[in-house]
Amino acid sequence: MRTQIIIEDHVVPQLLTSAIEAYEMEHRTHAKGPGKTNLETFGLLWGYALPARENGVPPRLVAVTATVETSALRHSDWVRPSAESIRSKRDFFAEYWPQLELIGTFHSHPYDSLDEVNEVRGWRASEGDEEYWPGLHKLVCPEMDQMAHLTITITGLSRRGNAIPDRLAGNEYNAGYVFNADTRKFWIKGHTSERMEDHSLEVFTDDEVLLEIPSLSQRFRDSVLRK
Repeated sequence: MRTQIIIEDHVVPQLLTSAIEAYEMEHRTHAKGPGKTNLETFGLLWGYALPARENGVPPRLVAVTATVETSALRHSDWVRPSAESIRSKRDFFAEYWPQLELIGTFHSHPYDSLDEVNEVRGWRASEGDEEYWPGLHKLVCPEMDQMAHLTITITGLSRRGNAIPDRLAGNEYNAGYVFNADTRKFWIKGHTSERMEDHSLEVFTDDEVLLEIPSLSQRFRDSVLRK
């Protein structure tokens, strides 16, 4: 049964602004050092997991907030979070917000141009992503049957775009969205890592995942109509 990832409205700006900041703003190690842009960023999704129901309702992973891993090593082609930091946040939430669990991760894919994104299908998970997610799942949430993983792809546009949110094409239709925001274009793609009966972990993408961001289409459609 296909897993449903649900992203509540107030999580969306946290996802997008962290991707924008890593992509557009200079990051420095000290005031006089050279700055870098077009970096990946990494963060965590917090919420709750609901099991499948006998009436056909699929298992659901519901994100209600997100945090950014500011200690992660960032590069234009990869990002490496600290497992120690992730475990520390997991334990901190368990102590003070026990109603929320670590249910997943998100990270960004920055690209120089729309042509580059389309050429390499940059909204999809990389081989490194698919190798990393099961290991992280086993390391920090071994008791979770499933974890959600979002890829936030961003590129700049030469002029302001007005494409309202739409689903991805083909067999990726249910797993993601594409939309414009001012002079930026975004893709949000959902994936899951799942613990199998033999306790191995498998990553699912495309038609095995249903990503739902209920407010996304209406919020960005209203923005286009106001312009």
